[in-house]
Amino acid sequence: MKNQPSQILESTSDNEITAVAELKSQLSIDDPAGILFFCSSHYNRGILTKALKQNFSCQLVGCTTAGEIAEEYKSESIVALVFSKKHFVLHPCLIQDLQTFDLAEAMKLTHSVERQLQFSAHLSADKMFGFLLSDGLSLKEENLIARLNQSFDAIDIFGGSAGDNLDFEQTHVFFEGKFYSNAAVLSVIEVKDDFQLFKTQHFLPTEKELITTDVDFDKRIVKEINGEPAAIAYANINGLDVDNLTIMDFAMYPLMINMSDEWYIRSIASVNPDNSLQFYCAIDDGLPLSVAVGQNMLTRLEEKTQSIVDDFEEIYFTLGCDCILRRLENINKEKTEDFKNAFSKLKFVGFNSYGEQFKGVHFNQTMAGVVVGRKRHE
Repeated sequence: MKNQPSQILESTSDNEITAVAELKSQLSIDDPAGILFFCSSHYNRGILTKALKQNFSCQLVGCTTAGEIAEEYKSESIVALVFSKKHFVLHPCLIQDLQTFDLAEAMKLTHSVERQLQFSAHLSADKMFGFLLSDGLSLKEENLIARLNQSFDAIDIFGGSAGDNLDFEQTHVFFEGKFYSNAAVLSVIEVKDDFQLFKTQHFLPTEKELITTDVDFDKRIVKEINGEPAAIAYANINGLDVDNLTIMDFAMYPLMINMSDEWYIRSIASVNPDNSLQFYCAIDDGLPLSVAVGQNMLTRLEEKTQSIVDDFEEIYFTLGCDCILRRLENINKEKTEDFKNAFSKLKFVGFNSYGEQFKGVHFNQTMAGVVVGRKRHE
């Protein structure tokens, strides 16, 4: 198996040194182009960093998560995707301060990456894609993906916001032997074979509509909806108890916004003591938000999986970010085991995120990913 294009590694050990040693013992690609990893935030980052440095000499990019995925849902684990040099070239770029990141800095990254390309002379959506990992508590993903989408307009970018197992204290991305907060890593990945970006979500808008009437845009806090405290308005329209709103309520009853004739989910993270609502995505004043109704998530994923399987003769891997609220819904409905078959068919590796980015937009309760392999050519 020395010539395999990629490889998925995993360890569920709660000991950092043991976990990394188990990853190393599974590695069968001789000279990797690079490794992406996704790890529980409960690992000691200092010990984990040292172990990674001692065991791997190739490029390492990663993040902390709200859950890991390696052909099935994992918890308190570390999973990794290894790339072969014969099939891939990775160009990771650190964005060290999300609060000040602007278009000028994004353009510098674009020019830097283009000078380093090996399989192509120029950035090309047919030859490469961008994979973005960002601090999930920075509140800056909208600006980040918008600026990157402007500067890297010749390629498609997708990604996810790092998590911390629903502690909501601090999330991290990893670049060149160090964990960072208030940062992001964009990896432009050159591919010799075929690939296809996709996203899937299982909610539809209803005719129930709410209007934001008092918003703290920078903090993603909605204070009032329809002129009354936001949590009260939200609870009333969904028939929920405002005094007992939970993250599961928010997972089951998200809100949606229409942008350019496409519907995107805007999920609520928590309710504040003053009955304002903290959102995972930016919300502005005067926005019409539709209450969403859920469809069958597994059916939607199976439909997407089948269409991908029909398109590909061989799937090397599917790299993806799956919103933590989707996983929480599956846990609540005791459906997590039912997803193994679809994840296995896709050879899915990735993590549960605090938000997803896809082609310039930041949203929630969505799976965003890329399938890499060999397509069927008639």
